[in-house]
Amino acid sequence: MHYDDAQMDFYPVLTPRDMRETEQKAFALGVPSMLLMEHAALAVVDELEKALGGCCRGKKVLFLCGTGNNGGDGLAAARLFAMRGGYPEIWLSGLPKTPDARMNYQWCMRLGLDILNLGELAEEDMPFAGEAPKDHFDGYVDALLGTGLKGRPDALTEKMINAPWHDFENHPVIAVDIPSGVNGRTGEIFDGAYMHADVTVTFHAPKPGLYLTRDREAVGKIVISDIGLWNMAPWRSDALLLDEMELNCEMVSPRAIRLLPRRRLNAHKGDCGRILIYAGSMGMAGAAAMCARAAITAGAGLTTIACLREIIPVLQVLAPNAMCVDIEEAVQNPPAYDVLAVGCGLSQKEGVWENILKLYDPQRPSVWDADALNLLAKRPMKLGKNAVITPHPGEAARLLGWSMEKILADRFQANRALCEKFDCTAVLKSDVTVIGEMQENIPCYYLNAVGSPALAKGGSGDALAGMLAGLLHSQGPGAETAALASLWHGMAGVVGENKFGQRELTTMQLIDCLHEAEKWGRGEMPPPDTKK
Repeated sequence: MHYDDAQMDFYPVLTPRDMRETEQKAFALGVPSMLLMEHAALAVVDELEKALGGCCRGKKVLFLCGTGNNGGDGLAAARLFAMRGGYPEIWLSGLPKTPDARMNYQWCMRLGLDILNLGELAEEDMPFAGEAPKDHFDGYVDALLGTGLKGRPDALTEKMINAPWHDFENHPVIAVDIPSGVNGRTGEIFDGAYMHADVTVTFHAPKPGLYLTRDREAVGKIVISDIGLWNMAPWRSDALLLDEMELNCEMVSPRAIRLLPRRRLNAHKGDCGRILIYAGSMGMAGAAAMCARAAITAGAGLTTIACLREIIPVLQVLAPNAMCVDIEEAVQNPPAYDVLAVGCGLSQKEGVWENILKLYDPQRPSVWDADALNLLAKRPMKLGKNAVITPHPGEAARLLGWSMEKILADRFQANRALCEKFDCTAVLKSDVTVIGEMQENIPCYYLNAVGSPALAKGGSGDALAGMLAGLLHSQGPGAETAALASLWHGMAGVVGENKFGQRELTTMQLIDCLHEAEKWGRGEMPPPDTKK
Protein backbone atom coordinates (compact mmCIF):
# COMPACT_ATOMS: atom_id res chain seq x y z
CA MET A 1 0.00 0.00 0.00
CA HIS A 2 1.30 3.42 -0.90
CA TYR A 3 0.22 6.79 0.47
CA ASP A 4 0.46 10.16 -1.19
CA ASP A 5 2.68 12.67 0.56
CA ALA A 6 0.60 15.66 -0.52
CA GLN A 7 1.03 18.67 1.70
CA MET A 8 -2.73 19.29 1.68
CA ASP A 9 -5.53 17.95 3.85
CA PHE A 10 -7.63 17.42 0.73
CA TYR A 11 -6.53 17.41 -2.89
CA PRO A 12 -8.48 17.22 -6.13
CA VAL A 13 -9.58 14.18 -8.04
CA LEU A 14 -10.40 14.99 -11.68
CA THR A 15 -12.32 12.98 -14.22
CA PRO A 16 -10.90 12.79 -17.75
CA ARG A 17 -13.43 15.39 -18.88
CA ASP A 18 -12.57 17.80 -16.06
CA MET A 19 -8.89 17.30 -16.82
CA ARG A 20 -9.46 18.19 -20.48
CA GLU A 21 -11.33 21.34 -19.49
CA THR A 22 -8.53 22.32 -17.14
CA GLU A 23 -5.99 21.87 -19.93
CA GLN A 24 -8.12 23.84 -22.38
CA LYS A 25 -8.23 26.78 -19.96
CA ALA A 26 -4.43 26.64 -19.74
CA PHE A 27 -4.09 26.53 -23.52
CA ALA A 28 -6.42 29.54 -23.82
CA LEU A 29 -4.05 31.48 -21.56
CA GLY A 30 -1.13 30.64 -23.83
CA VAL A 31 0.37 27.57 -22.14
CA PRO A 32 1.84 25.46 -24.99
CA SER A 33 0.42 21.93 -25.14
CA MET A 34 3.85 20.63 -26.15
CA LEU A 35 5.28 22.01 -22.91
CA LEU A 36 2.77 19.99 -20.89
CA MET A 37 3.69 16.86 -22.85
CA GLU A 38 7.38 17.46 -22.17
CA HIS A 39 6.74 17.90 -18.44
CA ALA A 40 4.70 14.69 -18.42
CA ALA A 41 7.46 12.79 -20.21
CA LEU A 42 10.08 14.10 -17.78
CA ALA A 43 7.99 12.87 -14.85
CA VAL A 44 7.68 9.41 -16.45
CA VAL A 45 11.42 9.14 -17.10
CA ASP A 46 12.23 10.28 -13.56
CA GLU A 47 10.11 7.43 -12.16
CA LEU A 48 11.50 4.98 -14.71
CA GLU A 49 15.02 5.91 -13.67
CA LYS A 50 14.17 5.27 -10.01
CA ALA A 51 12.63 1.90 -10.90
CA LEU A 52 15.78 0.94 -12.82
CA GLY A 53 17.94 1.48 -9.77
CA GLY A 54 18.74 5.14 -10.25
CA CYS A 55 20.41 5.03 -13.66
CA CYS A 56 19.12 4.82 -17.26
CA ARG A 57 22.51 4.41 -18.89
CA GLY A 58 22.88 1.13 -20.74
CA LYS A 59 19.34 -0.06 -19.88
CA LYS A 60 16.95 -1.33 -22.55
CA VAL A 61 13.28 -0.36 -22.13
CA LEU A 62 10.27 -1.13 -24.30
CA PHE A 63 7.90 1.80 -24.84
CA LEU A 64 4.38 0.75 -25.87
CA CYS A 65 2.73 3.77 -27.49
CA GLY A 66 -0.77 4.39 -28.78
CA THR A 67 -1.94 6.85 -31.41
CA GLY A 68 -3.13 9.68 -29.13
CA ASN A 69 -1.51 12.10 -26.74
CA ASN A 70 -0.87 9.31 -24.23
CA GLY A 71 1.27 7.70 -26.91
CA GLY A 72 2.84 11.11 -27.52
CA ASP A 73 3.85 11.24 -23.85
CA GLY A 74 5.42 7.81 -24.32
CA LEU A 75 7.33 8.91 -27.46
CA ALA A 76 8.63 11.98 -25.66
CA ALA A 77 9.64 9.81 -22.69
CA ALA A 78 11.50 7.43 -25.04
CA ARG A 79 13.43 10.38 -26.47
CA LEU A 80 14.35 11.68 -23.02
CA PHE A 81 15.30 8.18 -21.89
CA ALA A 82 17.72 7.95 -24.85
CA MET A 83 19.20 11.32 -23.88
CA ARG A 84 19.99 9.83 -20.44
CA GLY A 85 21.95 7.00 -22.02
CA GLY A 86 19.19 4.41 -22.29
CA TYR A 87 18.26 2.24 -25.24
CA PRO A 88 14.55 2.64 -25.98
CA GLU A 89 12.61 0.35 -28.28
CA ILE A 90 9.25 1.74 -29.36
CA TRP A 91 6.24 -0.31 -30.43
CA LEU A 92 3.38 1.69 -31.95
CA SER A 93 -0.21 0.53 -32.22
CA GLY A 94 -0.45 2.89 -35.20
CA LEU A 95 0.92 6.17 -36.46
CA PRO A 96 0.32 9.12 -34.13
CA LYS A 97 -2.86 11.09 -34.79
CA THR A 98 -2.44 14.25 -32.68
CA PRO A 99 -0.11 17.15 -33.58
CA ASP A 100 2.08 16.91 -30.47
CA ALA A 101 2.37 13.12 -30.74
CA ARG A 102 3.31 13.41 -34.44
CA MET A 103 5.99 15.96 -33.59
CA ASN A 104 7.53 13.68 -30.99
CA TYR A 105 7.36 10.80 -33.46
CA GLN A 106 9.35 12.88 -35.96
CA TRP A 107 11.95 13.75 -33.31
CA CYS A 108 12.32 10.07 -32.40
CA MET A 109 12.78 9.22 -36.07
CA ARG A 110 15.47 11.89 -36.48
CA LEU A 111 17.30 10.51 -33.46
CA GLY A 112 17.32 7.09 -35.12
CA LEU A 113 15.41 5.39 -32.33
CA ASP A 114 14.22 1.83 -32.87
CA ILE A 115 10.52 2.15 -33.82
CA LEU A 116 8.19 -0.64 -34.90
CA ASN A 117 4.67 0.17 -36.09
CA LEU A 118 2.63 -2.93 -35.28
CA GLY A 119 -0.38 -1.39 -36.98
CA GLU A 120 1.28 -2.03 -40.36
CA LEU A 121 2.24 -5.66 -39.68
CA ALA A 122 0.44 -8.83 -40.58
CA GLU A 123 -0.48 -11.17 -37.75
CA GLU A 124 2.37 -13.57 -38.52
CA ASP A 125 4.91 -10.73 -38.52
CA MET A 126 4.07 -9.47 -35.03
CA PRO A 127 7.12 -9.54 -32.72
CA PHE A 128 5.22 -11.72 -30.28
CA ALA A 129 3.86 -14.20 -32.86
CA GLY A 130 4.52 -17.93 -32.54
CA GLU A 131 7.41 -19.11 -30.42
CA ALA A 132 9.51 -15.98 -30.79
CA PRO A 133 12.46 -15.88 -28.38
CA LYS A 134 12.22 -13.52 -25.45
CA ASP A 135 13.84 -10.15 -25.90
CA HIS A 136 15.48 -8.84 -22.78
CA PHE A 137 14.02 -5.59 -21.50
CA ASP A 138 14.98 -3.96 -18.23
CA GLY A 139 11.65 -2.20 -18.00
CA TYR A 140 8.47 -1.22 -19.78
CA VAL A 141 6.55 2.02 -20.29
CA ASP A 142 2.81 1.71 -20.95
CA ALA A 143 1.59 4.64 -23.06
CA LEU A 144 -1.01 2.82 -25.14
CA LEU A 145 -4.26 4.28 -23.85
CA GLY A 146 -5.03 7.33 -21.77
CA THR A 147 -7.68 8.20 -19.21
CA GLY A 148 -10.45 8.78 -21.74
CA LEU A 149 -10.90 5.11 -22.66
CA LYS A 150 -14.50 3.93 -22.86
CA GLY A 151 -15.19 0.26 -23.43
CA ARG A 152 -12.83 -2.58 -24.22
CA PRO A 153 -9.49 -1.79 -25.94
CA ASP A 154 -9.19 -2.61 -29.64
CA ALA A 155 -7.83 -5.98 -30.69
CA LEU A 156 -4.27 -4.87 -31.47
CA THR A 157 -3.91 -2.93 -28.23
CA GLU A 158 -5.21 -5.91 -26.31
CA LYS A 159 -2.61 -8.12 -27.98
CA MET A 160 0.14 -5.67 -27.06
CA ILE A 161 -1.06 -5.66 -23.46
CA ASN A 162 -1.06 -9.46 -23.40
CA ALA A 163 2.10 -10.19 -25.43
CA PRO A 164 2.85 -13.67 -24.04
CA TRP A 165 6.56 -13.32 -23.51
CA HIS A 166 6.69 -9.89 -21.92
CA ASP A 167 8.56 -10.32 -18.66
CA PHE A 168 6.32 -7.86 -16.83
CA GLU A 169 6.54 -9.77 -13.57
CA ASN A 170 10.28 -9.35 -13.08
CA HIS A 171 10.90 -5.91 -14.57
CA PRO A 172 9.17 -2.63 -13.71
CA VAL A 173 6.19 -1.35 -15.67
CA ILE A 174 5.58 2.40 -15.60
CA ALA A 175 2.09 3.48 -16.68
CA VAL A 176 1.61 6.91 -18.25
CA ASP A 177 -1.33 8.65 -16.49
CA ILE A 178 -3.29 5.38 -16.08
CA PRO A 179 -2.68 1.69 -16.84
CA SER A 180 -4.02 1.00 -20.34
CA GLY A 181 -7.45 -0.59 -20.28
CA VAL A 182 -8.61 1.09 -17.04
CA ASN A 183 -11.49 3.54 -17.36
CA GLY A 184 -10.32 6.88 -15.97
CA ARG A 185 -13.65 7.81 -14.43
CA THR A 186 -15.18 4.58 -13.13
CA GLY A 187 -12.21 2.20 -13.00
CA GLU A 188 -14.02 -0.29 -15.26
CA ILE A 189 -11.76 -3.03 -16.62
CA PHE A 190 -12.24 -6.05 -18.85
CA ASP A 191 -10.65 -9.37 -18.00
CA GLY A 192 -7.39 -9.87 -19.87
CA ALA A 193 -7.53 -6.40 -21.43
CA TYR A 194 -5.70 -4.10 -19.04
CA MET A 195 -2.10 -3.46 -18.08
CA HIS A 196 -0.58 -4.21 -14.69
CA ALA A 197 1.75 -1.41 -13.59
CA ASP A 198 4.23 -1.13 -10.77
CA VAL A 199 4.07 2.67 -10.86
CA THR A 200 1.41 4.91 -12.37
CA VAL A 201 2.57 8.47 -13.05
CA THR A 202 -0.65 10.48 -13.24
CA PHE A 203 -0.64 14.13 -14.24
CA HIS A 204 -1.85 17.18 -12.35
CA ALA A 205 -4.40 15.28 -10.24
CA PRO A 206 -5.35 11.63 -9.71
CA LYS A 207 -8.20 10.22 -11.75
CA PRO A 208 -11.00 8.43 -9.87
CA GLY A 209 -10.60 5.25 -11.91
CA LEU A 210 -7.16 4.72 -10.37
CA TYR A 211 -8.83 4.11 -7.02
CA LEU A 212 -12.19 2.63 -7.99
CA THR A 213 -10.93 -0.16 -10.24
CA ARG A 214 -11.60 -3.64 -8.91
CA ASP A 215 -7.93 -4.56 -9.45
CA ARG A 216 -6.17 -1.84 -7.51
CA GLU A 217 -2.92 -3.81 -7.48
CA ALA A 218 -2.75 -3.27 -11.26
CA VAL A 219 -2.31 0.45 -10.64
CA GLY A 220 0.75 0.04 -8.41
CA LYS A 221 2.18 3.07 -6.67
CA ILE A 222 0.44 6.29 -7.70
CA VAL A 223 2.74 9.26 -8.32
CA ILE A 224 0.97 12.59 -8.88
CA SER A 225 3.11 14.77 -11.10
CA ASP A 226 2.85 18.55 -11.45
CA ILE A 227 3.05 19.35 -15.18
CA GLY A 228 2.48 23.10 -14.80
CA LEU A 229 -1.29 23.23 -14.27
CA TRP A 230 -1.62 23.74 -10.52
CA ASN A 231 -2.80 27.34 -10.85
CA MET A 232 -5.56 26.02 -13.07
CA ALA A 233 -6.85 23.62 -10.42
CA PRO A 234 -10.68 23.83 -10.32
CA TRP A 235 -11.26 22.81 -6.71
CA ARG A 236 -12.17 25.54 -4.25
CA SER A 237 -11.43 28.27 -6.79
CA ASP A 238 -13.08 30.23 -9.59
CA ALA A 239 -11.25 28.31 -12.32
CA LEU A 240 -14.32 26.13 -12.90
CA LEU A 241 -17.73 26.57 -11.32
CA LEU A 242 -19.00 23.51 -9.50
CA ASP A 243 -22.00 23.18 -11.80
CA GLU A 244 -19.60 23.14 -14.79
CA MET A 245 -17.65 20.20 -13.44
CA GLU A 246 -18.47 16.58 -14.15
CA LEU A 247 -17.35 15.61 -10.67
CA ASN A 248 -16.63 17.72 -7.59
CA CYS A 249 -14.41 15.33 -5.66
CA GLU A 250 -11.47 15.58 -3.30
CA MET A 251 -9.15 12.93 -1.91
CA VAL A 252 -8.60 12.99 1.83
CA SER A 253 -4.96 12.62 2.87
CA PRO A 254 -3.53 11.42 6.21
CA ARG A 255 -2.57 15.00 6.93
CA ALA A 256 -6.28 15.85 7.33
CA ILE A 257 -6.23 14.22 10.77
CA ARG A 258 -4.80 17.54 11.94
CA LEU A 259 -8.36 18.89 11.61
CA LEU A 260 -9.40 16.89 14.68
CA PRO A 261 -9.70 19.50 17.44
CA ARG A 262 -7.56 19.54 20.56
CA ARG A 263 -9.53 19.68 23.79
CA ARG A 264 -9.50 22.77 25.97
CA LEU A 265 -7.60 22.43 29.24
CA ASN A 266 -10.80 22.89 31.24
CA ALA A 267 -12.93 20.51 29.14
CA HIS A 268 -15.31 18.18 30.98
CA LYS A 269 -17.25 15.15 29.81
CA GLY A 270 -20.39 17.14 29.11
CA ASP A 271 -18.49 19.27 26.62
CA CYS A 272 -17.34 16.27 24.59
CA GLY A 273 -20.68 14.94 23.45
CA ARG A 274 -23.38 12.60 24.66
CA ILE A 275 -23.71 9.60 22.37
CA LEU A 276 -26.72 7.29 22.44
CA ILE A 277 -26.20 3.95 20.71
CA TYR A 278 -29.13 1.64 19.97
CA ALA A 279 -27.36 -1.60 19.07
CA GLY A 280 -26.86 -5.24 19.93
CA SER A 281 -29.09 -8.28 20.23
CA MET A 282 -28.82 -11.80 21.57
CA GLY A 283 -25.70 -13.27 19.96
CA MET A 284 -24.61 -9.84 18.66
CA ALA A 285 -23.69 -8.01 21.84
CA GLY A 286 -20.13 -7.61 20.56
CA ALA A 287 -21.30 -5.27 17.77
CA ALA A 288 -22.76 -2.86 20.32
CA ALA A 289 -19.60 -3.08 22.45
CA MET A 290 -17.29 -2.35 19.53
CA CYS A 291 -19.41 0.60 18.42
CA ALA A 292 -19.39 2.02 21.94
CA ARG A 293 -15.66 1.45 22.45
CA ALA A 294 -14.94 3.23 19.17
CA ALA A 295 -17.17 6.19 20.05
CA ILE A 296 -15.45 6.55 23.42
CA THR A 297 -11.97 6.28 21.94
CA ALA A 298 -12.86 8.80 19.23
CA GLY A 299 -13.62 11.32 21.94
CA ALA A 300 -17.22 10.93 23.11
CA GLY A 301 -17.64 12.32 26.61
CA LEU A 302 -20.64 10.24 27.69
CA THR A 303 -21.78 7.12 25.86
CA THR A 304 -24.98 5.23 26.57
CA ILE A 305 -26.03 1.93 24.99
CA ALA A 306 -29.75 1.27 24.68
CA CYS A 307 -30.18 -2.49 24.30
CA LEU A 308 -32.02 -5.59 25.41
CA ARG A 309 -31.93 -6.04 29.17
CA GLU A 310 -30.47 -9.54 28.71
CA ILE A 311 -27.19 -8.33 27.17
CA ILE A 312 -26.47 -5.48 29.57
CA PRO A 313 -24.21 -7.59 31.83
CA VAL A 314 -22.10 -8.58 28.82
CA LEU A 315 -21.80 -4.99 27.62
CA GLN A 316 -20.82 -3.70 31.06
CA VAL A 317 -17.81 -5.99 30.84
CA LEU A 318 -16.92 -5.40 27.17
CA ALA A 319 -17.43 -1.61 27.30
CA PRO A 320 -17.12 -0.55 30.94
CA ASN A 321 -16.87 3.16 30.08
CA ALA A 322 -20.35 3.08 28.56
CA MET A 323 -23.62 3.28 30.47
CA CYS A 324 -26.38 0.83 29.56
CA VAL A 325 -30.14 1.23 29.61
CA ASP A 326 -32.92 -1.22 28.81
CA ILE A 327 -34.38 -0.31 25.42
CA GLU A 328 -37.91 -0.55 26.79
CA GLU A 329 -37.07 2.18 29.31
CA ALA A 330 -35.13 4.19 26.75
CA VAL A 331 -38.03 4.56 24.33
CA GLN A 332 -40.31 5.62 27.17
CA ASN A 333 -37.83 8.15 28.52
CA PRO A 334 -35.03 8.71 25.96
CA PRO A 335 -31.65 9.55 27.53
CA ALA A 336 -30.28 12.98 26.70
CA TYR A 337 -28.02 12.76 23.67
CA ASP A 338 -26.23 14.91 21.11
CA VAL A 339 -25.67 12.14 18.55
CA LEU A 340 -27.61 8.93 17.90
CA ALA A 341 -26.06 5.80 16.36
CA VAL A 342 -28.35 2.92 15.39
CA GLY A 343 -28.06 -0.47 13.78
CA CYS A 344 -24.92 -2.36 14.81
CA GLY A 345 -25.90 -5.97 15.54
CA LEU A 346 -29.45 -4.81 16.14
CA SER A 347 -31.39 -7.51 14.25
CA GLN A 348 -34.57 -6.85 12.28
CA LYS A 349 -37.01 -8.32 14.75
CA GLU A 350 -40.45 -6.94 15.36
CA GLY A 351 -40.43 -3.65 17.24
CA VAL A 352 -36.86 -2.66 16.34
CA TRP A 353 -37.90 -0.16 13.66
CA GLU A 354 -40.48 1.40 15.95
CA ASN A 355 -37.83 1.78 18.65
CA ILE A 356 -35.51 3.52 16.18
CA LEU A 357 -38.20 6.03 15.24
CA LYS A 358 -38.94 6.77 18.90
CA LEU A 359 -35.27 7.56 19.57
CA TYR A 360 -34.57 9.36 16.29
CA ASP A 361 -34.64 13.16 16.20
CA PRO A 362 -33.95 14.69 12.74
CA GLN A 363 -32.75 17.87 14.43
CA ARG A 364 -29.75 16.04 15.90
CA PRO A 365 -26.92 14.17 14.15
CA SER A 366 -27.41 10.45 13.62
CA VAL A 367 -25.50 7.49 12.18
CA TRP A 368 -27.40 4.68 10.45
CA ASP A 369 -25.56 1.39 10.00
CA ALA A 370 -26.12 -2.34 9.45
CA ASP A 371 -29.61 -3.53 10.44
CA ALA A 372 -30.90 0.04 10.63
CA LEU A 373 -30.09 0.29 6.92
CA ASN A 374 -31.76 -3.01 6.15
CA LEU A 375 -34.88 -1.81 7.90
CA LEU A 376 -34.63 1.57 6.16
CA ALA A 377 -34.53 -0.23 2.80
CA LYS A 378 -37.93 -1.75 3.62
CA ARG A 379 -39.36 1.57 4.85
CA PRO A 380 -37.61 4.39 2.92
CA MET A 381 -37.83 7.88 4.43
CA LYS A 382 -36.02 11.17 4.22
CA LEU A 383 -33.54 11.35 7.11
CA GLY A 384 -32.37 14.94 6.78
CA LYS A 385 -29.00 16.66 6.49
CA ASN A 386 -27.97 15.74 10.04
CA ALA A 387 -28.01 12.02 9.22
CA VAL A 388 -25.19 9.85 7.87
CA ILE A 389 -25.78 6.40 6.38
CA THR A 390 -22.86 3.95 6.11
CA PRO A 391 -23.77 1.13 3.69
CA HIS A 392 -21.40 -1.34 2.10
CA PRO A 393 -22.23 -2.17 -1.57
CA GLY A 394 -24.64 -4.96 -0.62
CA GLU A 395 -26.60 -2.70 1.72
CA ALA A 396 -26.53 0.09 -0.86
CA ALA A 397 -28.02 -2.30 -3.43
CA ARG A 398 -30.89 -3.07 -1.06
CA LEU A 399 -31.43 0.61 -0.21
CA LEU A 400 -31.65 1.59 -3.88
CA GLY A 401 -33.18 -1.56 -5.31
CA TRP A 402 -30.20 -1.87 -7.65
CA SER A 403 -28.00 -4.80 -8.52
CA MET A 404 -24.55 -5.09 -6.97
CA GLU A 405 -23.09 -4.80 -10.47
CA LYS A 406 -24.75 -1.41 -10.94
CA ILE A 407 -23.50 -0.17 -7.58
CA LEU A 408 -19.91 -1.16 -8.34
CA ALA A 409 -19.99 0.04 -11.95
CA ASP A 410 -20.27 3.68 -10.85
CA ARG A 411 -19.93 4.29 -7.13
CA PHE A 412 -20.32 8.05 -7.56
CA GLN A 413 -23.69 7.55 -9.22
CA ALA A 414 -24.70 5.15 -6.46
CA ASN A 415 -23.61 7.56 -3.74
CA ARG A 416 -25.55 10.40 -5.31
CA ALA A 417 -28.66 8.24 -5.55
CA LEU A 418 -28.36 7.42 -1.84
CA CYS A 419 -27.94 11.08 -0.89
CA GLU A 420 -30.94 12.11 -2.95
CA LYS A 421 -33.25 9.26 -1.93
CA PHE A 422 -32.62 9.64 1.80
CA ASP A 423 -31.65 13.35 1.89
CA CYS A 424 -28.52 12.68 3.93
CA THR A 425 -24.76 12.19 3.82
CA ALA A 426 -23.79 8.80 2.40
CA VAL A 427 -20.65 6.80 3.19
CA LEU A 428 -20.41 4.04 0.58
CA LYS A 429 -17.87 1.72 2.18
CA SER A 430 -15.41 -0.41 0.25
CA ASP A 431 -11.64 -0.73 -0.19
CA VAL A 432 -11.90 2.89 -1.37
CA THR A 433 -14.76 4.69 0.34
CA VAL A 434 -16.90 7.26 -1.48
CA ILE A 435 -18.39 9.89 0.83
CA GLY A 436 -20.96 12.29 -0.58
CA GLU A 437 -23.54 14.94 0.15
CA MET A 438 -25.74 17.27 -1.90
CA GLN A 439 -24.95 20.99 -1.78
CA GLU A 440 -27.59 23.09 -3.54
CA ASN A 441 -28.48 20.13 -5.77
CA ILE A 442 -24.84 19.54 -6.69
CA PRO A 443 -23.20 16.31 -5.44
CA CYS A 444 -19.92 16.84 -3.61
CA TYR A 445 -17.66 13.90 -2.88
CA TYR A 446 -14.65 12.81 -0.90
CA LEU A 447 -12.60 9.69 -1.54
CA ASN A 448 -10.68 7.82 1.14
CA ALA A 449 -8.14 5.35 -0.24
CA VAL A 450 -6.20 4.87 3.00
CA GLY A 451 -6.90 1.48 4.50
CA SER A 452 -5.80 -2.10 4.83
CA PRO A 453 -7.07 -5.58 3.93
CA ALA A 454 -6.90 -6.19 7.68
CA LEU A 455 -10.21 -4.31 7.87
CA ALA A 456 -11.95 -7.06 5.88
CA LYS A 457 -13.39 -8.56 9.04
CA GLY A 458 -16.67 -8.49 10.92
CA GLY A 459 -16.72 -5.60 13.38
CA SER A 460 -14.83 -3.06 11.28
CA GLY A 461 -18.08 -1.35 10.28
CA ASP A 462 -19.24 -1.23 13.90
CA ALA A 463 -16.04 0.60 14.81
CA LEU A 464 -16.52 3.11 11.97
CA ALA A 465 -20.10 3.81 13.06
CA GLY A 466 -18.95 4.49 16.62
CA MET A 467 -16.06 6.69 15.49
CA LEU A 468 -18.37 8.70 13.27
CA ALA A 469 -20.82 9.17 16.13
CA GLY A 470 -17.95 10.31 18.33
CA LEU A 471 -16.82 12.89 15.76
CA LEU A 472 -20.21 14.27 14.74
CA HIS A 473 -20.52 16.21 17.99
CA SER A 474 -17.15 17.94 17.76
CA GLN A 475 -16.95 18.27 13.95
CA GLY A 476 -20.59 18.73 13.02
CA PRO A 477 -22.62 16.73 10.48
CA GLY A 478 -21.70 16.49 6.82
CA ALA A 479 -19.45 14.77 4.33
CA GLU A 480 -16.19 16.27 5.60
CA THR A 481 -16.71 14.82 9.08
CA ALA A 482 -17.63 11.47 7.56
CA ALA A 483 -14.51 11.61 5.41
CA LEU A 484 -12.34 12.28 8.47
CA ALA A 485 -13.89 9.32 10.29
CA SER A 486 -13.30 7.05 7.29
CA LEU A 487 -9.72 8.27 6.99
CA TRP A 488 -8.94 7.80 10.70
CA HIS A 489 -10.50 4.34 10.60
CA GLY A 490 -8.40 3.41 7.56
CA MET A 491 -5.22 4.79 9.10
CA ALA A 492 -5.84 2.76 12.25
CA GLY A 493 -6.19 -0.28 9.98
CA VAL A 494 -2.77 0.44 8.48
CA VAL A 495 -1.23 0.86 11.94
CA GLY A 496 -2.96 -2.33 13.11
CA GLU A 497 -1.75 -4.30 10.09
CA ASN A 498 1.78 -3.18 10.86
CA LYS A 499 1.51 -4.25 14.51
CA PHE A 500 -0.65 -7.36 14.33
CA GLY A 501 -0.82 -8.47 10.69
CA GLN A 502 -3.49 -8.54 7.99
CA ARG A 503 -5.17 -11.69 9.25
CA GLU A 504 -4.70 -11.28 12.99
CA LEU A 505 -5.95 -7.73 13.64
CA THR A 506 -9.16 -7.67 15.71
CA THR A 507 -11.61 -4.80 15.92
CA MET A 508 -10.74 -4.06 19.55
CA GLN A 509 -7.07 -3.88 18.55
CA LEU A 510 -8.05 -1.59 15.67
CA ILE A 511 -9.71 0.79 18.12
CA ASP A 512 -6.60 0.73 20.30
CA CYS A 513 -4.58 1.87 17.24
CA LEU A 514 -6.48 5.14 16.83
CA HIS A 515 -4.01 7.12 18.91
CA GLU A 516 -1.00 6.05 16.86
CA ALA A 517 -2.94 6.77 13.69
CA GLU A 518 -3.63 10.29 14.92
CA LYS A 519 0.05 10.80 15.74
CA TRP A 520 0.94 9.66 12.21
CA GLY A 521 -1.51 12.15 10.68
CA ARG A 522 -0.20 14.98 12.85
CA GLY A 523 3.36 14.25 11.75
CA GLU A 524 4.42 13.08 15.23
CA MET A 525 5.45 9.63 13.97
CA PRO A 526 6.33 8.25 10.50
CA PRO A 527 3.84 6.28 8.39
CA PRO A 528 3.76 2.58 9.29
CA ASP A 529 5.81 0.21 7.17
CA THR A 530 3.38 -2.48 5.97
CA LYS A 531 5.99 -4.21 3.78
CA LYS A 532 7.68 -6.03 6.62
